[in-house]
Amino acid sequence: MTEQAKIYGKVLYELQIPEHMVQETGRIFKENPQLTTLLNDPTVQAEKKKKYNWENIWKEPDFSPLISSFLKKACESGCIGEIEDILTVWNQCVLAASGILKAKLIYVTEPDHEQLEGIQSFLCKEFHKKQCSFQWKRIEKLLGGFILKAEDMEYDYSLKAQLKQLFGA
Repeated sequence: MTEQAKIYGKVLYELQIPEHMVQETGRIFKENPQLTTLLNDPTVQAEKKKKYNWENIWKEPDFSPLISSFLKKACESGCIGEIEDILTVWNQCVLAASGILKAKLIYVTEPDHEQLEGIQSFLCKEFHKKQCSFQWKRIEKLLGGFILKAEDMEYDYSLKAQLKQLFGA
């Protein structure tokens, strides 16, 4: 992810465009990858991109005019090809403002309710958040235990990691 995508994601958040409009914009780009390809194509003249009728897709009252202006600017600056990263940063800003930590839980055996509450409590305390939103992934090769990933931290409580540490393999 480039710095430019991070900046654009934060700017998109700061524009305070209603969440459903930004999510719908993400859906449009996801379902129409040729749109991103066309708008990111350096062989298409900038004037043609400017004349692209943004308002046909992002029209009122379903969309704020800010969305259309933002996308035009992203296109002009050459970062429309990073729209997925831009939307990821926007989503991170939304979660952070809500006090929600996005975490990844990698496991062999899915934790029970009590274990999950303990994990959530640990993460909330560690990252000073109100709650956690988990992405789940099952990986048999861990042998047992789990791995937690949140922000730029990783907590490896897997049996595989413990055996590796014990035997240095």
